[in-house]
Amino acid sequence: MKAVQSWALLKYLPLLIGDMVSNSDPHWLFLLHLSELVDMLFSPVFTEGMITYMRELIADHLAMFSELYGGDDENGIRLKPKHHLLVHLPTVIVESGPLVGMNCLRYELKNSFFKRSSHIVCNFTNICQTLAYRHQQNSLFSKLSNFSIRNIIVVGRSSHDSVGDYECADVLCSHFGVEMTDDVCFAKRVERASIVYTVGHHVVMGIEEEPVFAKIELFVCLPSSDEWFIVVSCMRTVTFHSHYHSYAVEYIYPKVFKVITFDSLADFHTVCCYKTVIEQKTQHFVRLPYHIITAR
Repeated sequence: MKAVQSWALLKYLPLLIGDMVSNSDPHWLFLLHLSELVDMLFSPVFTEGMITYMRELIADHLAMFSELYGGDDENGIRLKPKHHLLVHLPTVIVESGPLVGMNCLRYELKNSFFKRSSHIVCNFTNICQTLAYRHQQNSLFSKLSNFSIRNIIVVGRSSHDSVGDYECADVLCSHFGVEMTDDVCFAKRVERASIVYTVGHHVVMGIEEEPVFAKIELFVCLPSSDEWFIVVSCMRTVTFHSHYHSYAVEYIYPKVFKVITFDSLADFHTVCCYKTVIEQKTQHFVRLPYHIITAR
């Protein structure tokens, strides 16, 4: 698998098979410990306390790996140079900043453009020239369309409807100072900084004692403005379920709507809300992609 596929598997494996694994299984505990370490390494913001805690996590991870898979016989797995490099990552973060800004996942994404293009053109006479020309075309298109500008919002299909036609009409009237009969621009899909947001996605609104999650209901823009807002329905964070390495959440009924901006989100990535049945009871879990803290 590719690196990003392995990362996705690690993130969602506890949710997929967690109900079939014992709480005391040592290999399962090792997987959960690895998930916590990876979440910390991919964090976009660090504090001094997080660096100290990361050093302990790495030491515990290597000790658990040696205990579970090392052994004294010939079949034991020895620590590899990559394991040794883990020890130096906290120092790299202190000296050079978060690792997410220097990882190779973006370079793999760049390679995917050339791989996809080579399969499409099926031209092997001078494939290097063809790929270089297509890459120049793609770069020019991105520049002319302002695709690289992080705060540009690209809207899908939108419509002008009366505020009173929507369930969140009271919140819209209170927030924008409009009447029920006024027309406002609505959309169900927008794209910002190469991230696609659609109705039904879940986002992290903020960080209190626990992360605060919400579900996207609509995207709204006043006719006299070009600034788009997100209408969300709030969710209740119950607890952090360590066995699934996810937050147990609940939908609030009747819905509690809020109007927020993109810049007010605690993290710009959407999160996955996973529904499963545990002990004949439907539960919802949200898995954070990495450790999120609010910047000071």
